[in-house]
Amino acid sequence: MEEHAPRFNLSIVSSGVEVGGARLSAEYALSDEEIAIAHWWVLINCEEVKYWKELHLNFPEVDGDLEYHNMTFANYFRTWMDMIKSDDNPNWSHELLLLAMQPQRARVYPTCTVNDVKFVSEERDSRRRTQNSGVMAKGHGLDYYGVLHSVVELVYAEDMKVHLFKCRWFDTGAQSMKMDQYGNLSVNTATSAYEDDPFVFATSVKQVFYLDDLARGDAWKIANIVHPRNIYRAATLGVTIPGPEADAYQEPNAVGIHDVATVRQNNVKHGRVLRIRDEDSTFIDVDPNEETDDDSDDELRHRLPDINSDTEEDSSDDSDYEP
Repeated sequence: MEEHAPRFNLSIVSSGVEVGGARLSAEYALSDEEIAIAHWWVLINCEEVKYWKELHLNFPEVDGDLEYHNMTFANYFRTWMDMIKSDDNPNWSHELLLLAMQPQRARVYPTCTVNDVKFVSEERDSRRRTQNSGVMAKGHGLDYYGVLHSVVELVYAEDMKVHLFKCRWFDTGAQSMKMDQYGNLSVNTATSAYEDDPFVFATSVKQVFYLDDLARGDAWKIANIVHPRNIYRAATLGVTIPGPEADAYQEPNAVGIHDVATVRQNNVKHGRVLRIRDEDSTFIDVDPNEETDDDSDDELRHRLPDINSDTEEDSSDDSDYEP
């Protein structure tokens, strides 16, 4: 059977994303302001919009002012797409016109599978034995760690969908992130930052497993990047492997990450000035079949424990999340 070409070809539209679970309740719904911020995030990180961003930045009334650019670009972009849609401009496309029209609606979900890697919202993850809510987004010289709050599906005209993660980011300051002599990165999960910039593309994050930092205690967690097939690198875990017959190290999901109500707010807002993450928006395509180095001196295989029958798990019908 002949395969059909993808309906939408913008870089921000991924075919490797599948949302799951019933849509979350009204308390998780995005406000109009949050939808506007999410749409702005999509625009400034869309490769096909780069030409128009640079054009707008060089306007005399903008003159390179990033704050003014961020406030006004969305409206300029929509006007331009409407004006030139009949021209033969190589930087115009019907899909960009759909994008410029802004989302028609925003749906919010508790789970999402990205290239066969399952992510679960922080609230739902707290009721599970497994851990799937940790996230990491790469920036320019700085990585951002946090937990997934919810999965956002922006629906544009003609059912063009863009998937974002709304995250709770931990503070990236020197007092909140520590690296030990073995290369283990410990993060203070009782901190919070970038509340005005919570969104990231679902396809541009890696999953993180947070382990208790026994040396620092309290809310400090060792951040371990999850690799395909749930392989954890021994160097990150700080575990010595005596031989190939050694039992795999397993960590229960007693993560103890502080919830939003007890998080210390570290960033100070000045009016509506946004604290923006300097993020590298390069998309990550994880191949679950990719071969990895099986050398036991470099890697430690670790599979998350199965659910015991005596532990209550959230039901498969997601009845707790009826809209």
